[in-house]
Amino acid sequence: MMLEQYNQDLTLTPEEDAAFGRLARERRARHRLRTYLLLPAGRAVTMWFTPRIELLPLSGTVFPLVQSWEDDPIDQSVTASLFLLNVLYLGLAVWGGVRLWQRAPVARGAIALLATFVLLRTAFLTTLETPEPRYVLVCFPVLVALGAQVFAQPEAADQPSTGSG
Repeated sequence: MMLEQYNQDLTLTPEEDAAFGRLARERRARHRLRTYLLLPAGRAVTMWFTPRIELLPLSGTVFPLVQSWEDDPIDQSVTASLFLLNVLYLGLAVWGGVRLWQRAPVARGAIALLATFVLLRTAFLTTLETPEPRYVLVCFPVLVALGAQVFAQPEAADQPSTGSG
């Protein structure tokens, strides 16, 4: 009923705005877990795992896999590959952060600072009504820096000595 009234002239009267506000308050009261946990978590997943393809002639739709593949297999292949690249970046960052945490206790403060930055930025962005994947791009240098730790060789002082002395 409310949407029908709105769709007739595409303007929002104060009465319609108040009615939508009441509906939102009722839903929020009934489903607090969904409102304060599940929706923000879904927004975070969408922001982090959606391929950043705004300038490419691709749909950016990863799921549903079968439907997207039937519609355009080439588009789906590229989009799914970029999705998996996002998964790889995040996985390497977590792995590298854990590895550095274990190897270099002196770096724990820096790791905690970087992780706090990424988590706070993500948490803030999930409060926006229309978060976009590009908003987390500023966090990718952190992912690259931590991910590089997976490939870093331990320092000589950390390795057991094999020579005779």
